[in-house]
Amino acid sequence: MKIWSTIRSLLCLSIAIILLERNLVMLVDDENDIIRLFTEFLTKNGIKVRPFTNPEEALRDFSQNHEAYSLIISDIRMSPISGVEFIKRLREIDSRIKVILMTAFEIEGDQLREVDTDEFFNKPIKMNELVQIVKKYVS
Repeated sequence: MKIWSTIRSLLCLSIAIILLERNLVMLVDDENDIIRLFTEFLTKNGIKVRPFTNPEEALRDFSQNHEAYSLIISDIRMSPISGVEFIKRLREIDSRIKVILMTAFEIEGDQLREVDTDEFFNKPIKMNELVQIVKKYVS
């Protein structure tokens, strides 16, 4: 009986550690200037960011480390895969991950309906608005 109590306690502790570590924000945009600006501003506001300019590299990282991420922020128009396709692939790995899509272009409503997102914004965005949006999803 005591062994099961110990196992249960260790399992609860492991789950708590995993939940505490799930505090990274993945930022994906193929424009270096956006990546630098957003990463710098979010980091200065206490948000841990892992930036990527290539969505395929970001996908590889997410497949290995998805338990560390609490939020994904992705551009829609990227190469070699679109943000919509990128998010679809992320959801296959972790369907519960929170996702914010962004774009500097006009998009049709059908494009957004293709993918399940938690939030959407247009670029440019005021940096304090970006921080407010991100803080809704990151503790």
